Amino acid sequence: MLKTTQNRLSTSQLRLLKDFGRDMGDLGVNFLVYDAELNIIIHFNGEKFISDYEAATACAKHVLDSEPGVIYNFGKSNQVLACDITIGGNTAAIIVIDCSEGLPLHQETVAYARQMLKMFLKGFNDELRVVQQMEMISGELAQTYEELMLLYKMSTNMKVSQSDSNYLQMACDSLIELVNVEGIAVFLEKKINNSRKLVLTAGTGLIAMDHKNGNMHEVLFERLLAEIETGSEALLDSEVDAPFKYEWFGRVRNIIAVPLHGKDKIIGMMVATNRLDKADFDSIDAKLFNSVANECAVFIENQGLFRDLKELFIGSLKALTSSIDAKDQYTRGHSERVAFLSKWIAERYARTKKMSIEDIQKIYLAGLLHDIGKIGIPESVLGKKGKLTDEEYEQMKTHPTIGANILSEIRQMTDVVPGVLCHHERYDGEGYPRGLTGDAIPLAGKIVMIADSFDAMTSRRTYREALGLEEAINEIKKGLGGQFDPEIGSIFLNSDIDKLWELIQNGGTDDLYSDNFSDYGTIAVGALLR
Repeated sequence: MLKTTQNRLSTSQLRLLKDFGRDMGDLGVNFLVYDAELNIIIHFNGEKFISDYEAATACAKHVLDSEPGVIYNFGKSNQVLACDITIGGNTAAIIVIDCSEGLPLHQETVAYARQMLKMFLKGFNDELRVVQQMEMISGELAQTYEELMLLYKMSTNMKVSQSDSNYLQMACDSLIELVNVEGIAVFLEKKINNSRKLVLTAGTGLIAMDHKNGNMHEVLFERLLAEIETGSEALLDSEVDAPFKYEWFGRVRNIIAVPLHGKDKIIGMMVATNRLDKADFDSIDAKLFNSVANECAVFIENQGLFRDLKELFIGSLKALTSSIDAKDQYTRGHSERVAFLSKWIAERYARTKKMSIEDIQKIYLAGLLHDIGKIGIPESVLGKKGKLTDEEYEQMKTHPTIGANILSEIRQMTDVVPGVLCHHERYDGEGYPRGLTGDAIPLAGKIVMIADSFDAMTSRRTYREALGLEEAINEIKKGLGGQFDPEIGSIFLNSDIDKLWELIQNGGTDDLYSDNFSDYGTIAVGALLR
């Protein structure tokens, strides 16, 4: 039984061989095709004689061991023609055509078969080249498509609310899926101890540079800058066509580095080492890496602008709340402390309940802005020494509504308004401005209520001295189920209040807890834009 295994022949190529074999069979000759293991994979019999298959196989083996691309003659009267078909430098098949000496017009048949074989081989090779070109173009188009999709992914993921490192890591992870290398890394210049240093910010895989002298990335950056000054778009180095231009420590076989261009200067670089699927990086790689690096640089520049905007915005909010606090010397710093306390409670609530980081940040802002409505309360009422009259108290009770109305004009503040409006609502319904009870009070309002009350108790006021920590804790315990929501109050009371008190006394700064009044506000503003 004939083996039908094939070696590197496509379906269309087998079809061409079969069609040619039928034509040869119609001519009255016998047609055989062998694979590279000398198995017969195609056989057409002209039905005028029987071939010697052992002799035919011997002819095929001779062709397999001989120079490719030649039509050989075998037999006493050169009646057997044989040649190979080569694909990608390897023998894929061997054609054997047996023209028996017993056929009429024997010599004319051999000559005609040879001419037909030449024409077939030319057509087959032409089609093979076309197929190879189409595969190459198809591969290039697929590669280009993947590159475009990568750049599209980077542009659509350019959200100013995410960090530099997250975006750059996404870029490295996506690029290494497209370019087969050992490792990719991004270094950015950052200010450390009043000096600019190059810092590894993101990376995937393993960069092959061993830091023999401790600062190889700094050396690489200087070399890249020198290449850029000469007009190059990238630093490319290997020993494929010539010795290395630079000395590299470690396992570097080939390397590429491209700059991240800021507005006025180069702010960093993207580096990759050791292509795994070809000998070296080339100009096409340089264009792709530059495109990705440009997207990264745009993101970083936008992040800087966004950070400046956030700092300006939170600075304006704090200036506003500080101006309100300044109306009463006894409440100075109250708004920032309430913001910090609100964040503290929200973080502990989130340990057992569903609450996102963005929700915590919005509760922080609600705490910061909870008294913004006092801008509409006369200073004579705010700073009055002694008990307020009923009329003055009614005026004071309007400040949550005034604050909510001010913030509702800002679309991004929608989620902050409930905490501002409801920070004086009591769990038992005796609060204001709406007299809400229990679960009808928004979570932010319940949290800010406790934060506001705790800070008020522990601060000196015109009408009383500040309570001590234990006294304030006891007052909150007494108020559970009345003034305060029992669940939120218990979460606060069960937290590390001694540590909290220490943080408040230190202005909210602690290396272990990483809480800082001024820094966190800038971060929290980002939640308004998500």
